[in-house]
Amino acid sequence: MLSGGQRQRIALARALYGDPFLVVLDEPNSNLDSEGERALIHAIARVRARGGIVVVIAHRPAVLQAVDHMLVLNEGRMQAFGTTAAVLPLLVPKAAQPAAAAEPAPAPAGRKRKKDAEPRQNA
Repeated sequence: MLSGGQRQRIALARALYGDPFLVVLDEPNSNLDSEGERALIHAIARVRARGGIVVVIAHRPAVLQAVDHMLVLNEGRMQAFGTTAAVLPLLVPKAAQPAAAAEPAPAPAGRKRKKDAEPRQNA
């Protein structure tokens, strides 16, 4: 029998099979150990490097180092939106942030990044 983390890694492999342009990952790291999270972050970076789009829905901040923008929803309303570097500090105490989250992941080849904007917040 497979563990929850093993099942989750297999599901990730299935989601990435065929190099889809758009990948939606809902809580992709909920059952992963640190090795699995590193593999997940690497997989997200590979999708982005080939020009794909990855949408990640997550509660655990470790995987967010692989994304460049964040949208925070609270009860269906936008609470914050902006670069990961700008939004993550609003949500997670500095000591608990992943080390690489302070710097957004590089833009995929062939795509230009808009100048990092301040996060928008709704009261």
